[in-house]
Amino acid sequence: MVLIIAVYAAGCSFSASSKGSSNSSGSISDIVSSPFKSSSGSSPEGGYQDEVKDFTASYLKSGGDASKLEQEVGKIAEKRGISDWENDEATYVGIGKGLHKAGLNQAELDGYKRSLANNAQQAEWIQDGYDERK
Repeated sequence: MVLIIAVYAAGCSFSASSKGSSNSSGSISDIVSSPFKSSSGSSPEGGYQDEVKDFTASYLKSGGDASKLEQEVGKIAEKRGISDWENDEATYVGIGKGLHKAGLNQAELDGYKRSLANNAQQAEWIQDGYDERK
């Protein structure tokens, strides 16, 4: 991690000092920071959300059920060091995106929201993720 930060810092200073003399389409800082970017944003949480989305879609396509899905998402969160995943927006938006990716229609989505969400906020996050994928 220290190496990445050092390279990133060097990339920023290189980018700033060579801006006028470079005609390239991207800078060192763009290249160095790009592994941290995902379709869900530039934060590490975006990578977590994408992992939840992809896992959810694969899990449902393989015949998994809602009760086990929560356990498996909990394992993903634990692996990523997210201890309060049950109250984390990225978790439920990722699930919603995964439900859309799995091809669920709105009626099926509503059933999963009833099964997975413990409150209205979580259900809203699931719906937001599902709608965002359209």
